[in-house]
Amino acid sequence: MFYKQITTFLVLILSFNFLVSSQIGCTDPQASNFDPSASVNDGSCVYGATNYSPNLIGDLPSNLNENSGLIYWDNKLVTFNDSGGANKIYLLDSLGNILQAITISNSINVDWEAIAQSSDSIFIGDFGNNSGSRQNLCIYSISKNDLLNTSNDTVIANKLEFEYVDQTVFSNQYENHNYDCEAFFFDNDSLHLFTKNWENLYTSHYVIPTSGSSIYSAAIRDSFFVDGLITDVTLDSINDKILLLGYKNNGSNFYTSFIYLLFDYSSGNYFSGNKRRIEIGSMLEVSQTEGITWLDSLTGFISSEEISSIITIAPKLFSFDFSSYLTNSLSQTDLLSNSHRVFPNPVCENLFTPKGMKRYSILNHTGKVIIENINYISNPTIDVKFLQPGNYFIKDHLNNQVYKFVKLNN
Repeated sequence: MFYKQITTFLVLILSFNFLVSSQIGCTDPQASNFDPSASVNDGSCVYGATNYSPNLIGDLPSNLNENSGLIYWDNKLVTFNDSGGANKIYLLDSLGNILQAITISNSINVDWEAIAQSSDSIFIGDFGNNSGSRQNLCIYSISKNDLLNTSNDTVIANKLEFEYVDQTVFSNQYENHNYDCEAFFFDNDSLHLFTKNWENLYTSHYVIPTSGSSIYSAAIRDSFFVDGLITDVTLDSINDKILLLGYKNNGSNFYTSFIYLLFDYSSGNYFSGNKRRIEIGSMLEVSQTEGITWLDSLTGFISSEEISSIITIAPKLFSFDFSSYLTNSLSQTDLLSNSHRVFPNPVCENLFTPKGMKRYSILNHTGKVIIENINYISNPTIDVKFLQPGNYFIKDHLNNQVYKFVKLNN
């Protein structure tokens, strides 16, 4: 008992010393309130207006005019049509051409709205709920092995039924409630849903375990004011980066689309870190954005469904590259690798880098980029004579590795 008390006391002392020695604040150099003395990010970063124009790849086929949800798997894009569409998923190439249509034979497309994946399964969220009255919400789980059999044009799915644990009203609330959903992903053995809140323009984060019950209760974990309606989400689980896609009605049903970039958050608390809003265009430019997926740690795809109103705007496929927002800082989620792989370390003049490093940046001890996105093919040596003495990092963008090195006087 005595030793247990001593151990507990020492843990408390060490935790206190860590908090005292650690300065909390905004650690992203791109933020307007960046604090170079901060070593622990507290989610307080503030960003100026950010506008980005995604690259138009082209119009999607007309039979994907109601596409909703997007993932990248097996070198293909995967999508489907929503609300009342066929119970099919479509495999596309990177130009948006349909390669294969696969029927989920034991499913009904009441209002499919989102798609997600784990290492062995693809999940389809049949939880679109504009009216707020649905009590048959469900998620279909499909084996990736079944889908990899190219002779299969039909597969079967497991069905997971769920309910929102805090919803008590199910009538007279069309597009005036907080229990619609069009976005989810898989992480840490659970499905994470992000609601489309018509009433308060937040998104709420609900969690559903993937085993252990016939009807699951989706438990609310947190909420975040997005000032719009969330239509999809994608997770980079290796680098802990999330993109929330949405749009906002600016009056008279004129919509503009946005993406929230979430990063440098604590484990499972996705709203605890940096939250940067990126405006990506109006409905006239991007149509009605419904799907987003990472391709790698910096780039990805966005899809939009057809708008058919006073004017008709075809469904579209876009690509994006967010490297300018993600390579200018060194966050707590970057993987710090063994520093002996860069040598000599400490160094005075020439630094030798690991084999295969093709694209890198050098950052100072605060995370500010000193040299950005240098490319080389055969020369593994970097001249660092110009650097002032101190601690630095070199970031390998291709492999998402970070190495620390010390610069000495020449």
